[in-house]
Amino acid sequence: MASELLIGVGPGEWRAAWLEDGVAVELYVERGDTCPVGSLHLGRVVRRVAGLDATLVDIGEERPGFLPLRPRGADAPRLDEGARVMVRVSREAQRGKGARLSTQLSLRGEADAVDIAERAAGLDPPAQLDPAPGFAAALALRLPGVPERVLADDAAVLRELRDAFPAGEIAHRAAADWPIDLDTLFESALAPTLALPGGGAIHFEDCRAALLIDVDTGTPDSGSAGRAALAVNLAAATVIARQLRLRQLGGGIVIDFAALDGRGPRERVRQAVATAIAGDPAVPLVLGWTRLGHLEIVRPRRGRPLGDAMLEPSGMRKSATALAFDALRALYREARARPAANWRLVVSPGIAAALRGSAAKGLRALEARLGRSVMIDVAPGHDADAFDIVAR
Repeated sequence: MASELLIGVGPGEWRAAWLEDGVAVELYVERGDTCPVGSLHLGRVVRRVAGLDATLVDIGEERPGFLPLRPRGADAPRLDEGARVMVRVSREAQRGKGARLSTQLSLRGEADAVDIAERAAGLDPPAQLDPAPGFAAALALRLPGVPERVLADDAAVLRELRDAFPAGEIAHRAAADWPIDLDTLFESALAPTLALPGGGAIHFEDCRAALLIDVDTGTPDSGSAGRAALAVNLAAATVIARQLRLRQLGGGIVIDFAALDGRGPRERVRQAVATAIAGDPAVPLVLGWTRLGHLEIVRPRRGRPLGDAMLEPSGMRKSATALAFDALRALYREARARPAANWRLVVSPGIAAALRGSAAKGLRALEARLGRSVMIDVAPGHDADAFDIVAR
Protein backbone atom coordinates (compact mmCIF):
# COMPACT_ATOMS: atom_id res chain seq x y z
CA MET A 1 0.00 0.00 0.00
CA ALA A 2 1.49 3.35 -1.07
CA SER A 3 1.50 5.91 1.74
CA GLU A 4 1.83 9.66 1.38
CA LEU A 5 1.67 12.65 3.72
CA LEU A 6 0.52 16.06 2.48
CA ILE A 7 1.18 19.08 4.71
CA GLY A 8 -0.42 22.50 4.40
CA VAL A 9 1.88 24.87 6.29
CA GLY A 10 0.41 27.90 8.04
CA PRO A 11 1.74 30.30 10.67
CA GLY A 12 1.83 28.35 13.94
CA GLU A 13 -0.23 25.50 12.51
CA TRP A 14 0.14 22.61 10.08
CA ARG A 15 -2.82 20.78 8.59
CA ALA A 16 -2.03 17.40 7.11
CA ALA A 17 -3.61 14.45 5.34
CA TRP A 18 -2.40 10.84 5.36
CA LEU A 19 -3.09 9.10 2.03
CA GLU A 20 -3.19 5.38 1.31
CA ASP A 21 -3.15 4.45 -2.38
CA GLY A 22 -4.04 8.05 -3.21
CA VAL A 23 -7.07 8.25 -0.87
CA ALA A 24 -7.06 10.52 2.19
CA VAL A 25 -7.81 8.41 5.27
CA GLU A 26 -6.63 10.50 8.24
CA LEU A 27 -6.46 14.25 8.95
CA TYR A 28 -4.26 16.03 11.49
CA VAL A 29 -3.86 19.47 13.03
CA GLU A 30 -0.45 20.23 14.56
CA ARG A 31 0.02 23.37 16.65
CA GLY A 32 2.44 22.15 19.30
CA ASP A 33 -0.29 22.59 21.93
CA THR A 34 -0.67 18.91 22.89
CA CYS A 35 1.89 16.17 23.48
CA PRO A 36 1.53 13.24 21.04
CA VAL A 37 1.15 9.65 22.13
CA GLY A 38 4.57 8.08 22.57
CA SER A 39 6.38 11.29 23.50
CA LEU A 40 8.65 11.17 26.58
CA HIS A 41 8.70 13.88 29.23
CA LEU A 42 10.40 14.84 32.45
CA GLY A 43 7.51 15.85 34.67
CA ARG A 44 6.94 17.00 38.20
CA VAL A 45 4.28 15.53 40.48
CA VAL A 46 1.66 18.15 41.26
CA ARG A 47 -0.25 16.05 43.79
CA ARG A 48 -1.31 12.54 44.68
CA VAL A 49 -4.99 11.65 44.28
CA ALA A 50 -5.52 8.82 46.73
CA GLY A 51 -9.15 8.27 45.75
CA LEU A 52 -8.14 7.55 42.15
CA ASP A 53 -4.91 5.73 43.04
CA ALA A 54 -3.05 8.13 40.76
CA THR A 55 -0.88 11.22 40.64
CA LEU A 56 -1.21 14.39 38.60
CA VAL A 57 2.00 15.27 36.76
CA ASP A 58 2.92 18.59 35.16
CA ILE A 59 4.40 17.92 31.69
CA GLY A 60 4.05 21.47 30.40
CA GLU A 61 0.47 21.31 29.10
CA GLU A 62 -2.51 23.38 30.19
CA ARG A 63 -3.72 20.55 32.43
CA PRO A 64 -1.52 18.10 34.35
CA GLY A 65 -1.32 14.56 33.06
CA PHE A 66 -2.94 11.59 34.82
CA LEU A 67 -0.51 8.88 35.96
CA PRO A 68 -2.15 5.74 37.44
CA LEU A 69 -0.21 4.20 40.34
CA ARG A 70 0.33 0.50 39.93
CA PRO A 71 2.13 -1.74 42.45
CA ARG A 72 5.75 -0.62 42.43
CA GLY A 73 8.88 -2.39 43.60
CA ALA A 74 10.73 -1.51 46.77
CA ASP A 75 13.43 0.30 44.78
CA ALA A 76 10.96 2.52 42.93
CA PRO A 77 11.05 6.20 43.96
CA ARG A 78 8.08 7.60 45.85
CA LEU A 79 6.01 9.93 43.76
CA ASP A 80 5.28 12.53 46.38
CA GLU A 81 4.34 16.09 45.53
CA GLY A 82 7.26 17.84 43.82
CA ALA A 83 9.01 14.61 42.76
CA ARG A 84 10.65 14.37 39.33
CA VAL A 85 9.42 11.53 37.11
CA MET A 86 10.00 10.43 33.52
CA VAL A 87 6.76 9.52 31.77
CA ARG A 88 5.40 8.56 28.36
CA VAL A 89 2.11 9.87 26.96
CA SER A 90 -0.23 6.91 26.37
CA ARG A 91 -3.33 8.95 25.48
CA GLU A 92 -3.37 12.51 24.25
CA ALA A 93 -5.09 15.29 26.21
CA GLN A 94 -8.64 15.79 24.99
CA ARG A 95 -12.13 16.93 26.01
CA GLY A 96 -10.80 19.08 28.83
CA LYS A 97 -8.88 16.15 30.34
CA GLY A 98 -5.13 15.97 30.75
CA ALA A 99 -3.00 13.40 28.96
CA ARG A 100 -2.87 9.87 30.32
CA LEU A 101 0.68 8.95 31.30
CA SER A 102 2.75 5.84 31.93
CA THR A 103 6.14 5.18 33.48
CA GLN A 104 6.70 2.37 30.92
CA LEU A 105 8.93 4.39 28.60
CA SER A 106 9.34 1.86 25.73
CA LEU A 107 12.89 2.99 24.97
CA ARG A 108 14.65 1.66 21.87
CA GLY A 109 17.69 0.23 23.67
CA GLU A 110 20.10 0.57 26.58
CA ALA A 111 22.11 3.32 24.89
CA ASP A 112 18.91 5.27 24.22
CA ALA A 113 17.85 4.88 27.85
CA VAL A 114 21.22 6.14 29.10
CA ASP A 115 21.15 9.13 26.75
CA ILE A 116 17.65 10.17 27.83
CA ALA A 117 18.46 9.70 31.51
CA GLU A 118 21.59 11.86 31.17
CA ARG A 119 19.68 14.62 29.41
CA ALA A 120 16.89 14.48 31.99
CA ALA A 121 19.41 14.88 34.82
CA GLY A 122 20.43 18.30 33.50
CA LEU A 123 16.90 19.64 32.98
CA ASP A 124 14.26 21.20 35.17
CA PRO A 125 10.74 19.79 34.76
CA PRO A 126 8.59 20.08 32.84
CA ALA A 127 10.68 19.24 29.77
CA GLN A 128 10.14 17.15 26.65
CA LEU A 129 12.80 14.47 26.23
CA ASP A 130 11.71 12.84 22.97
CA PRO A 131 11.03 13.63 20.19
CA ALA A 132 12.96 16.82 19.54
CA PRO A 133 10.83 19.99 19.47
CA GLY A 134 9.11 20.73 16.18
CA PHE A 135 5.88 20.11 14.34
CA ALA A 136 7.37 17.48 12.02
CA ALA A 137 8.64 15.25 14.84
CA ALA A 138 5.33 15.49 16.70
CA LEU A 139 3.36 14.72 13.54
CA ALA A 140 5.57 11.68 12.84
CA LEU A 141 4.45 10.13 16.14
CA ARG A 142 0.78 10.56 15.27
CA LEU A 143 0.94 8.76 11.92
CA PRO A 144 -0.11 5.11 11.44
CA GLY A 145 3.17 4.37 9.64
CA VAL A 146 6.18 5.82 7.88
CA PRO A 147 5.24 7.74 4.72
CA GLU A 148 6.97 6.89 1.47
CA ARG A 149 6.57 10.48 0.29
CA VAL A 150 5.95 13.79 2.08
CA LEU A 151 4.77 16.86 0.18
CA ALA A 152 4.63 20.32 1.75
CA ASP A 153 3.33 23.52 0.22
CA ASP A 154 6.11 25.59 1.85
CA ALA A 155 9.78 24.98 1.02
CA ALA A 156 10.88 26.52 4.33
CA VAL A 157 9.94 23.35 6.26
CA LEU A 158 11.73 20.81 4.06
CA ARG A 159 14.81 20.54 6.30
CA GLU A 160 12.69 19.85 9.36
CA LEU A 161 10.75 17.23 7.41
CA ARG A 162 13.94 15.50 6.26
CA ASP A 163 15.09 15.24 9.88
CA ALA A 164 11.76 13.72 10.95
CA PHE A 165 11.32 11.41 7.92
CA PRO A 166 14.87 10.42 6.85
CA ALA A 167 13.67 7.42 4.84
CA GLY A 168 10.97 9.22 2.87
CA GLU A 169 10.96 11.27 -0.31
CA ILE A 170 10.56 14.91 0.75
CA ALA A 171 9.42 17.54 -1.75
CA HIS A 172 7.87 20.97 -2.05
CA ARG A 173 4.74 21.15 -4.19
CA ALA A 174 2.08 23.83 -4.42
CA ALA A 175 -1.28 22.77 -2.98
CA ALA A 176 -2.91 23.40 -6.37
CA ASP A 177 -0.90 20.44 -7.72
CA TRP A 178 -1.90 17.99 -4.98
CA PRO A 179 -4.19 15.01 -5.74
CA ILE A 180 -6.64 16.26 -3.07
CA ASP A 181 -8.13 19.57 -1.92
CA LEU A 182 -7.06 19.76 1.73
CA ASP A 183 -9.36 22.64 2.64
CA THR A 184 -12.41 20.85 1.24
CA LEU A 185 -11.47 17.66 3.08
CA PHE A 186 -11.25 19.50 6.38
CA GLU A 187 -14.56 21.27 5.85
CA SER A 188 -16.25 17.94 5.08
CA ALA A 189 -14.68 16.21 8.08
CA LEU A 190 -15.89 18.97 10.42
CA ALA A 191 -19.46 19.03 9.12
CA PRO A 192 -22.15 17.65 11.48
CA THR A 193 -24.12 16.31 8.48
CA LEU A 194 -22.89 14.57 5.33
CA ALA A 195 -25.01 13.80 2.29
CA LEU A 196 -24.81 10.22 1.02
CA PRO A 197 -24.30 9.42 -2.66
CA GLY A 198 -27.64 8.33 -4.05
CA GLY A 199 -29.67 10.07 -1.36
CA GLY A 200 -29.94 10.17 2.41
CA ALA A 201 -27.62 11.69 4.99
CA ILE A 202 -25.52 10.93 8.06
CA HIS A 203 -25.64 13.10 11.18
CA PHE A 204 -22.79 13.11 13.75
CA GLU A 205 -23.12 14.21 17.37
CA ASP A 206 -20.03 13.75 19.51
CA CYS A 207 -21.08 13.70 23.19
CA ARG A 208 -19.03 13.12 26.32
CA ALA A 209 -20.40 9.62 26.83
CA ALA A 210 -20.40 8.41 23.22
CA LEU A 211 -20.39 9.35 19.56
CA LEU A 212 -23.94 9.24 18.22
CA ILE A 213 -24.52 8.71 14.49
CA ASP A 214 -27.93 8.86 12.84
CA VAL A 215 -28.61 7.60 9.31
CA ASP A 216 -31.44 9.34 7.46
CA THR A 217 -32.91 7.83 4.26
CA GLY A 218 -34.35 11.09 2.97
CA THR A 219 -37.23 10.68 0.50
CA PRO A 220 -36.45 7.95 -2.08
CA ASP A 221 -37.98 8.53 -5.51
CA SER A 222 -38.91 4.92 -6.23
CA GLY A 223 -38.80 1.34 -4.99
CA SER A 224 -40.01 -0.15 -1.72
CA ALA A 225 -39.21 1.58 1.56
CA GLY A 226 -37.37 -1.50 2.84
CA ARG A 227 -35.06 -1.84 -0.18
CA ALA A 228 -34.39 1.91 -0.21
CA ALA A 229 -33.51 1.93 3.51
CA LEU A 230 -31.18 -1.05 3.13
CA ALA A 231 -29.38 0.59 0.19
CA VAL A 232 -28.88 3.81 2.17
CA ASN A 233 -27.66 1.91 5.24
CA LEU A 234 -25.14 -0.11 3.23
CA ALA A 235 -23.79 3.08 1.64
CA ALA A 236 -23.68 4.73 5.07
CA ALA A 237 -21.58 1.88 6.52
CA THR A 238 -18.69 2.67 4.16
CA VAL A 239 -18.90 6.42 4.70
CA ILE A 240 -19.09 6.08 8.49
CA ALA A 241 -16.00 3.85 8.59
CA ARG A 242 -14.03 6.41 6.57
CA GLN A 243 -15.22 9.34 8.67
CA LEU A 244 -14.18 7.66 11.93
CA ARG A 245 -10.57 7.64 10.70
CA LEU A 246 -10.66 11.05 9.03
CA ARG A 247 -12.10 12.69 12.14
CA GLN A 248 -9.91 10.70 14.58
CA LEU A 249 -13.01 9.63 16.52
CA GLY A 250 -12.92 7.00 19.22
CA GLY A 251 -14.55 5.57 22.33
CA GLY A 252 -18.10 4.24 22.33
CA ILE A 253 -19.95 4.71 19.02
CA VAL A 254 -23.71 4.20 18.67
CA ILE A 255 -25.23 4.13 15.17
CA ASP A 256 -28.96 4.48 14.53
CA PHE A 257 -29.43 2.98 11.08
CA ALA A 258 -32.66 3.73 9.24
CA ALA A 259 -35.74 1.49 9.22
CA LEU A 260 -34.10 -1.89 9.68
CA ASP A 261 -36.75 -4.55 10.18
CA GLY A 262 -35.84 -8.20 10.45
CA ARG A 263 -32.74 -10.19 11.23
CA GLY A 264 -31.62 -10.49 7.61
CA PRO A 265 -31.23 -6.76 6.84
CA ARG A 266 -29.61 -6.14 10.22
CA GLU A 267 -27.04 -8.86 9.61
CA ARG A 268 -26.21 -7.47 6.17
CA VAL A 269 -25.62 -4.01 7.65
CA ARG A 270 -23.54 -5.41 10.53
CA GLN A 271 -21.36 -7.33 8.09
CA ALA A 272 -20.99 -4.22 5.89
CA VAL A 273 -19.79 -2.20 8.88
CA ALA A 274 -17.37 -4.95 9.96
CA THR A 275 -15.93 -5.13 6.43
CA ALA A 276 -15.63 -1.35 6.16
CA ILE A 277 -13.66 -0.96 9.42
CA ALA A 278 -11.46 -4.03 8.88
CA GLY A 279 -8.49 -2.01 7.58
CA ASP A 280 -8.55 0.59 10.35
CA PRO A 281 -5.21 0.45 12.27
CA ALA A 282 -7.02 1.44 15.47
CA VAL A 283 -8.73 -2.00 15.29
CA PRO A 284 -12.31 -1.01 16.18
CA LEU A 285 -14.75 -3.72 17.22
CA VAL A 286 -18.40 -4.19 16.27
CA LEU A 287 -20.14 -5.12 19.52
CA GLY A 288 -23.59 -5.81 18.08
CA TRP A 289 -27.15 -4.57 18.24
CA THR A 290 -28.78 -3.05 21.30
CA ARG A 291 -32.38 -3.72 22.35
CA LEU A 292 -33.27 -0.34 20.91
CA GLY A 293 -31.98 -1.42 17.51
CA HIS A 294 -28.72 0.58 17.51
CA LEU A 295 -25.39 -0.83 16.39
CA GLU A 296 -22.54 -0.40 18.89
CA ILE A 297 -18.87 -0.04 17.97
CA VAL A 298 -15.87 0.68 20.16
CA ARG A 299 -12.80 2.33 18.61
CA PRO A 300 -9.71 2.81 20.83
CA ARG A 301 -9.08 6.49 21.51
CA ARG A 302 -5.44 7.60 21.56
CA GLY A 303 -5.08 10.89 19.71
CA ARG A 304 -7.06 14.11 19.89
CA PRO A 305 -10.23 14.08 17.74
CA LEU A 306 -10.17 16.55 14.86
CA GLY A 307 -13.19 18.31 16.32
CA ASP A 308 -11.38 18.99 19.60
CA ALA A 309 -8.77 21.00 17.70
CA MET A 310 -11.14 22.79 15.35
CA LEU A 311 -14.65 23.11 16.82
CA GLU A 312 -16.42 24.70 19.76
CA PRO A 313 -17.35 22.26 22.56
CA SER A 314 -20.86 22.08 21.11
CA GLY A 315 -19.33 20.70 17.90
CA MET A 316 -21.52 22.86 15.69
CA ARG A 317 -19.13 25.60 14.54
CA LYS A 318 -15.44 26.40 14.32
CA SER A 319 -13.75 27.61 17.49
CA ALA A 320 -12.28 31.10 17.76
CA THR A 321 -8.81 29.50 17.81
CA ALA A 322 -9.41 27.63 14.54
CA LEU A 323 -10.83 30.80 12.96
CA ALA A 324 -7.78 32.78 14.09
CA PHE A 325 -5.50 30.27 12.37
CA ASP A 326 -7.75 30.41 9.30
CA ALA A 327 -7.21 34.19 9.22
CA LEU A 328 -3.43 33.85 9.63
CA ARG A 329 -3.31 31.18 6.91
CA ALA A 330 -5.32 33.34 4.52
CA LEU A 331 -3.14 36.39 5.23
CA TYR A 332 0.02 34.34 4.66
CA ARG A 333 -1.26 33.31 1.23
CA GLU A 334 -2.00 36.93 0.36
CA ALA A 335 1.41 38.04 1.63
CA ARG A 336 3.27 35.48 -0.48
CA ALA A 337 1.55 36.93 -3.55
CA ARG A 338 2.30 40.55 -2.49
CA PRO A 339 5.44 40.41 -0.31
CA ALA A 340 6.01 44.19 -0.20
CA ALA A 341 2.65 45.11 1.32
CA ASN A 342 1.83 45.89 4.94
CA TRP A 343 -1.17 44.10 6.34
CA ARG A 344 -4.11 44.63 8.64
CA LEU A 345 -6.54 42.00 9.93
CA VAL A 346 -10.07 43.14 10.75
CA VAL A 347 -11.60 40.49 12.99
CA SER A 348 -14.45 39.77 15.39
CA PRO A 349 -13.82 40.14 19.14
CA GLY A 350 -13.58 36.35 19.58
CA ILE A 351 -10.91 35.96 16.90
CA ALA A 352 -9.03 38.96 18.30
CA ALA A 353 -8.98 37.31 21.74
CA ALA A 354 -7.60 34.10 20.20
CA LEU A 355 -4.88 36.05 18.38
CA ARG A 356 -3.82 37.44 21.76
CA GLY A 357 -4.01 34.05 23.44
CA SER A 358 -4.14 30.55 21.93
CA ALA A 359 -3.06 31.71 18.44
CA ALA A 360 -0.51 34.31 19.59
CA LYS A 361 2.44 32.09 18.60
CA GLY A 362 1.01 31.83 15.11
CA LEU A 363 0.72 35.60 14.83
CA ARG A 364 4.32 36.03 15.98
CA ALA A 365 5.47 33.36 13.51
CA LEU A 366 3.70 35.18 10.67
CA GLU A 367 5.22 38.52 11.63
CA ALA A 368 8.67 36.92 11.75
CA ARG A 369 8.18 35.50 8.23
CA LEU A 370 6.95 38.85 6.89
CA GLY A 371 9.57 40.91 8.70
CA ARG A 372 6.91 43.39 9.86
CA SER A 373 4.07 43.58 12.31
CA VAL A 374 0.45 42.81 11.44
CA MET A 375 -2.12 45.31 12.70
CA ILE A 376 -5.17 43.74 14.36
CA ASP A 377 -8.40 45.78 14.26
CA VAL A 378 -11.41 44.58 16.26
CA ALA A 379 -14.79 45.03 14.58
CA PRO A 380 -17.55 44.40 17.18
CA GLY A 381 -20.15 44.24 14.42
CA HIS A 382 -18.41 41.39 12.59
CA ASP A 383 -19.96 37.93 12.62
CA ALA A 384 -18.13 35.58 14.99
CA ASP A 385 -16.49 33.71 12.09
CA ALA A 386 -15.73 36.74 9.91
CA PHE A 387 -12.41 38.42 9.16
CA ASP A 388 -11.11 40.78 6.49
CA ILE A 389 -7.56 41.16 5.13
CA VAL A 390 -6.55 44.71 4.20
CA ALA A 391 -3.31 45.75 2.49
CA ARG A 392 -2.00 49.12 3.68
